[in-house]
Amino acid sequence: MSETDTACDVAIVGCGPVGQLLAMLLGKNGHRVTILERHPQFYPLPRAVTFDDETARTLAGIGFDPDNDAKMEYVDADYFLKNGDREILQTLNWQGEQPTGWRRWYWFNLPELQERFQEMLDSMPQVTLHRAFEVEGVESFDDHVEIHGTSTAGVAPEKQMLTARFVVGADGANSLIRELIGGGMTDLGFFYDWLIVDIRNTGNVVFDPPIWQFCDPKRPQTLVPGGPGRRRWEIMLLPGEKAEDLANAKACWDLIEPWGSNPTNCELERYAVWRFQAKWANRWTKGRMAIAGDAAHLTPPFAGQGMCAGLRDAVNLSWRLDLILKGLATPALLDAYGPERTEQTKYWINVAVEIGKVICVLDPEEAAARDRAMLAALQDPSLAPPPPPPPALGPGSWVESPGASMLSRQGRVAKDGRHGRFDDFVPRGWHLIGLDHVPGTDLPAEVKSRFEALGGSRITVTTAPGAGKLHDEQGTYARWFAELGAEVVLVRPDHYVAFSARKDEVAGMLDQVLQSLKLTA
Repeated sequence: MSETDTACDVAIVGCGPVGQLLAMLLGKNGHRVTILERHPQFYPLPRAVTFDDETARTLAGIGFDPDNDAKMEYVDADYFLKNGDREILQTLNWQGEQPTGWRRWYWFNLPELQERFQEMLDSMPQVTLHRAFEVEGVESFDDHVEIHGTSTAGVAPEKQMLTARFVVGADGANSLIRELIGGGMTDLGFFYDWLIVDIRNTGNVVFDPPIWQFCDPKRPQTLVPGGPGRRRWEIMLLPGEKAEDLANAKACWDLIEPWGSNPTNCELERYAVWRFQAKWANRWTKGRMAIAGDAAHLTPPFAGQGMCAGLRDAVNLSWRLDLILKGLATPALLDAYGPERTEQTKYWINVAVEIGKVICVLDPEEAAARDRAMLAALQDPSLAPPPPPPPALGPGSWVESPGASMLSRQGRVAKDGRHGRFDDFVPRGWHLIGLDHVPGTDLPAEVKSRFEALGGSRITVTTAPGAGKLHDEQGTYARWFAELGAEVVLVRPDHYVAFSARKDEVAGMLDQVLQSLKLTA
């Protein structure tokens, strides 16, 4: 069988937000995508309620405006950790725009976002969704895979087989595709059962502070927005309690009424007991199979990175599959996907676990010792542990240099009377960016040809305004390049820096990146 004989280019198992975003990114590039989802309908209740600035940049790239979207909200407020006496133990400043050009956190309702994703997918003729399809096995060949399963969409169950060039498992914590890839998971052994309570705020109750952790050894809780008009509590189960003890309406009302919410001013939308876990897959790809989202990692929610991490997977995977499907790179390009994403995943899981270790303290004496140490650190910051460095990619498609493997900055720019973020002027892709000069003018012909085959562009950002110029309005790029000690930066389609360099280093570094992409020519 040749690759052109396959029913689709990529089969995605699972129609959660990760599978949907991956399908959308591939579909926008003209690739044939089939989504296989075992459930007949979307799960109608909230799960994830927050996304970060990187995800906001991703959503903006597919047509959303998180700053001005009626179904999303940002809260310019600090994030507090408070003890049982309501004393502030730690304050994190989550206000204002971040270096990505977007706010630190946004709050939303996942079913509404998924419905909007699906509306976008329904408008793409190259994307097909099969619901009520249970994938039961995958058979791998050199140039394609065969996906076997059972469809229950009809009158009677029907065995079916689909061929694809690649299959991606975005099929959740109990992923079949992960099992087929093998390698097992690294489990940090950090797990607790928590009650999730989501309400609709029908009485316009004001919650102050809007975002905080109640580190009370009597009952640790998380209190955060749940999207416009909604509120979420995450409430830890105590030793000896069972899920059925708390997962009922009466228990939920008893637990949230002390915070001013009751049947007169809100309505229960969802309650469920969930086990928070900290683990990641040791292997993310095998041949023409890959995994993403909860299939690849599970994290406690304390850093707000569960869905965000999965969407990062989708973006990283999409540009790799795009190059392969266009015949520009060999399937070996997938080999770097797992190593790059694993390191970032481990970073955020470890951050969540460390926050969880502060929150999930039930012993009163241990909590008192924690409080003393954290209150002392507030008075004398030298006593506090240093903040972790920003999250970087693991080894992969980038070259060691200042800022490489990190998210690129995004500033406000202007051109010919139009103002906006950099991404508003420059579509997603491979961009050589130069400050006050055209980058890569002396590239060797062979390097230039390979870069242009990727759709690579050379962009000048200027420190002074002028006709036809992309002007650095707020000095973001001037400061960034000065921090890097660089004259040129290469940014990947996922907004990560592939390298920073002086002018005379560009050709050599670009050649290294191109070699890492396993190009076919």
